[in-house]
Amino acid sequence: MRRLPGLLIPLLLALPGCSGLLHSSAPALQLYVLQPPQVVTVALDADLPAAPAGVPRLAAPSLRVGRPLPGAGLNTDRIALLRPGNRLDYYAGSRWSAPLADLVSDLQLTVFRVDSAWSAVADDRSTFNADYLLQTSIDRFTAEYATEAGPPLIHVDLHGLLIRRSDGILIGSFAVSEKGIAKENRMASVVAAFSAVADQALIDVQTQSDQLLRSVKSPATP
Repeated sequence: MRRLPGLLIPLLLALPGCSGLLHSSAPALQLYVLQPPQVVTVALDADLPAAPAGVPRLAAPSLRVGRPLPGAGLNTDRIALLRPGNRLDYYAGSRWSAPLADLVSDLQLTVFRVDSAWSAVADDRSTFNADYLLQTSIDRFTAEYATEAGPPLIHVDLHGLLIRRSDGILIGSFAVSEKGIAKENRMASVVAAFSAVADQALIDVQTQSDQLLRSVKSPATP
């Protein structure tokens, strides 16, 4: 027992050094959001064909937007980049405000909820029994650098499936690809470019989905 004080001394001397682990000089983590597209609200029945006199117009079908399926390296809230040599990496100290798939899902809802082709739109969090399901995958959502110093090329590739839920029939599939160069190699410019390119890609998804819907010869059965 007499030897205990001698053992305690080095332990106590070590405690002040350990307190430094609770503090960091690294910059605070920055969270970024994707701005939704500037879409124009239109009447829900604007694109429906005119019904003969005395015949009620068919209601537009409803849509469920599935949570997008992220590709390899994109199932995260980290902001992905490709370095020269096709090396996958992530920006340090910067994150999306939520996992990428959740951000893209929210943007899809913003686009489709003002789309006249659909009477109602919901996502996977709803128990709403929609007529159609839109399932997308995020194949590319990266800032790609030709050199370490120059501004990156933002590249967004999405793939979509439109499925009629009453019978599980695939109405059709499509792929969209959009890209644009950031103005500067600064995080604010990179995120602004991500928003612009992603917005155009999602508008392409809306256009392709609506075209597939118009190709259906008979209305969906609830």
